Amino acid sequence: MIDYSMFSTIQGMIVIIADLLAFALILRVYQKTKRRSAMFISLAWFFDFLTVISYTGLNPYAVGFFLSMVSMLMFYGVLELCKEEDRAVALLKIFPIPLMAPLLALYFIGLGILAKIGMINITSGFIIMAGTHATAGVFFLLAGFSIKSIEEIYSRKARYLFVGLVLFGLHLFPIPIIYGLPSRVQEVYPIIGYATSAVLIVFLTALTIKLMYSDEFSRLKTLEIPQIRIEPGVLIVDKKRYAILKEKLKDIPVLAFVRDLKEASDVWERYFITTITKEGKDNFISPTNLERITELSYRYLRMMEEKGSRGVIVLDCVEYLLMYNDFSSVMKFLNKIKDFVMHYKGTLIIVVEKEAFEDQQWALLMRLLEKAQ
Repeated sequence: MIDYSMFSTIQGMIVIIADLLAFALILRVYQKTKRRSAMFISLAWFFDFLTVISYTGLNPYAVGFFLSMVSMLMFYGVLELCKEEDRAVALLKIFPIPLMAPLLALYFIGLGILAKIGMINITSGFIIMAGTHATAGVFFLLAGFSIKSIEEIYSRKARYLFVGLVLFGLHLFPIPIIYGLPSRVQEVYPIIGYATSAVLIVFLTALTIKLMYSDEFSRLKTLEIPQIRIEPGVLIVDKKRYAILKEKLKDIPVLAFVRDLKEASDVWERYFITTITKEGKDNFISPTNLERITELSYRYLRMMEEKGSRGVIVLDCVEYLLMYNDFSSVMKFLNKIKDFVMHYKGTLIIVVEKEAFEDQQWALLMRLLEKAQ
């Protein structure tokens, strides 16, 4: 005979370890960065730990309260993260919120029908279990769809977190139904239900830890930035002068878009501009993805200003960009970066060789420099 209780105990311990690990590690990120999103998400995992403890004690009222706190903190943490990244979340555009009222009504009507025909039992605490699981499921779905607004910044990490949050939200809805099933069916629930919850929670904790520890989230917030001894504005330099500037800026957290990562300082936030896609490498950017470069530049300049310093952006890839984009598109892109740099009193260093341009193109590039003075 299968000892189902042993399976549920092992799965419960795995979830508890994952919850406490995520709570401790993400709280540490908050202490370093002071980003409120990290604080809310770390607390969400602490309350999930309390939820698991309440499940093991079969206390539906404690489960209901703690689960509602988990969903609220996770949703609010995601909204705060989007706000920190200057991404206003227009939920009405990404999620059919008005439909939630009739959908929740249908959910509870379905529970009532199942109880009336004898498929589930309305036991003590069942209503609070059903209500809080449905509400929490909605908040996790909303958090998942909200995270899509920062996908351009966090790439795969945000994409996978979206999937994880949505799946976790959906899996909450049938849990109260299972608790109302006959006892003989509930005996096998730990194999299916707890295993599903354990996998999803471990998946989510790993994703939130990875996102909070990413360079995009915390690097610029934690660096002690030396004084930047370079004039603000736009500098158009050749390789020879660039070599001198690199030595001058080697200890500064420069944002660099380059064709050779080895030529950039390890202190720099470096992105390799290439047509090669490499799984798991978020610092690989396609030369056609000018929007991604623009987004990273804006975010970097804003964060440097918050740190009380000025940003320095290096573009050592302009000729390569011109191979995959027309000249007018690249000029519009450079003008947009230049506007950001001027607004935040930063410095844009464009590394190019005059011989690579036609006379008219070079004149337009020089005009960009003149407008930035």
